[in-house]
Amino acid sequence: MASVAQTGVYYGYAQIISNSAETTLPPEDTIVLPMVMSLGRNPFYKNERLSAEIHVMHEFQSDFYGLEMRAVVLGYIRPEADYPSREALIDDINTDKRVALNSLDRPGYRAFANHEHFQH
Repeated sequence: MASVAQTGVYYGYAQIISNSAETTLPPEDTIVLPMVMSLGRNPFYKNERLSAEIHVMHEFQSDFYGLEMRAVVLGYIRPEADYPSREALIDDINTDKRVALNSLDRPGYRAFANHEHFQH
């Protein structure tokens, strides 16, 4: 991943696909939703492995572990950083979410919520 993209925080859209007989999500949990994604090693947590962690900006009614997630990354917010405290990390995450929502509110980006990638 790192050879393809710079580590840091990105924004875009994601969708949870509820196609499992044993796990059914309410319709509001399966629409295309805004997301932020951390791509990197997350220095605050001292991770050694490169990972991509997507945070879908929505209060889900139930767990969706094990279900398919589709995502499209549309933009870059900032490089990954280390933080002196958990509170400082949370403050930056909240700023990232505001930046993402403001960016995704542009008509050109909003159109991606209806992209064929999300049709199932």
